[in-house]
Amino acid sequence: MSELSPERTTVGVLGSGSWGTALAIHCARMGHDTVLWTRGSATAAAINGPARQNTAHLPGYPCPPGMRASTDLAEVVGRSELLLVVVPTQYIEQTLGSALRSLLRPHQLLVSCSKGLQLGSLETVDELMERLVAGGGEGQEEGQEEGGQEGGLCDRRRQLAFLSGPSFAAEVAAGQPTAVTVAAKDERVAARVQALLSTPRFRCYRSTDVAGVELGGALKNVLAIACGISDGLGFGNNGRAALITRGLYEITKLAVARGAHPLTMSGLAGMGDLVLTCTGDLSRNRTVGLRLGRGEALADIQASMGGAVAEGVPTAVAIHTLARRLGVDCPVMEGIHRVIHEGADAQEVVAEVMSRALKPEVAPDMIRDVLAGGRAASWGAAEGGGGLQGGGGSKRNSMVLELPASPLPSVQQQQQQLEAASGCCGNGNGNGNGTCGKGDSNGKAGRCCGESTSPSCAAAAAAAAAATSPPPP
Repeated sequence: MSELSPERTTVGVLGSGSWGTALAIHCARMGHDTVLWTRGSATAAAINGPARQNTAHLPGYPCPPGMRASTDLAEVVGRSELLLVVVPTQYIEQTLGSALRSLLRPHQLLVSCSKGLQLGSLETVDELMERLVAGGGEGQEEGQEEGGQEGGLCDRRRQLAFLSGPSFAAEVAAGQPTAVTVAAKDERVAARVQALLSTPRFRCYRSTDVAGVELGGALKNVLAIACGISDGLGFGNNGRAALITRGLYEITKLAVARGAHPLTMSGLAGMGDLVLTCTGDLSRNRTVGLRLGRGEALADIQASMGGAVAEGVPTAVAIHTLARRLGVDCPVMEGIHRVIHEGADAQEVVAEVMSRALKPEVAPDMIRDVLAGGRAASWGAAEGGGGLQGGGGSKRNSMVLELPASPLPSVQQQQQQLEAASGCCGNGNGNGNGTCGKGDSNGKAGRCCGESTSPSCAAAAAAAAAATSPPPP
């Protein structure tokens, strides 16, 4: 079976907005037996009726024959092997709540396709979904299975994945080429979802950096509003480019503070989604900003959106709180929050940001740590913030890594390591199919795998270890 011709399965899409409808159309087009859950009987009737369209949220895009809509949440969850959650972030808990915990079966795949941060708790969707799946999680230790039975809490948490990336709903529904990222803490889960959703027109990459993929998708919405405001004020292309670039820098600092890898921010869920949302005419967040820049009131804009949600509006509040809690300096994000939620004049905010003290484009310690493969624990402090140590109380903070004290191996040492490792790759000495790793980014020597007992393999591993060992202090 071809990698891009996956097995067929039953899919339930929870949420009938434009994005949920587009994903349901995509799944049905692939041949999956797909049901879209909606709370609105009129929406279900429109999709199941002769028009075969979600006329309220995605008109003009007929639903394939293998797709139908239902208002029965228990029926949709109960029949589906793959569940896509596409409810706006701020409404996931009140809309689905304990239903997910009570209705989920062991080994069902649960994929969140929503973007944003919870306002009060500052939870990512990952943290929110884990809590909902655990039924609140209070008083239950991480990884403890409910009742000690197979398929309990631990198993359900392992089945969580998250989809994000540059993907306008209308273009996915139309079958336009799109690439996204699927992240899961267990790479096998990410690979499974990747295989079930990928086609030659919808390519999924996989990642285990759940924090990075989620935060890239959430934080960029605020910058999209900023770019809309800039365009509405007539600031031009230079201003938009500056906003995107400096905004990405701030997004990266915040994401790393919550445990993300910095390189994820240059991928589809980071830079890719940011560019699309900040420049595309189909972006709801950019449209909100554009109208704000032209002088409309936020309340009037939201009232005219017909129930559609611009996630950047509530996320701006969450970022404002998060940045202060972590001590990360985010002048662009802070300025956007002031314009959206405090009524500050956009022209004055731009003047303030542009008049700040002159400094390097990238903090020196950030350059050092990215090149070294580490994650700085002081990027915020380097630019006037309070640093990340001890701030925020977030579980993510424990994932922030200091740069190792030992230097990385030199190019010559790395070459010696590779040459040594190559001595035991292949078929070993005939006693097994031994292979040898080529070392990792922390300078650790590769080790022999399989069942080979070749003396050359052991010698090569020892040579590799010697080549990458740091000099004595």
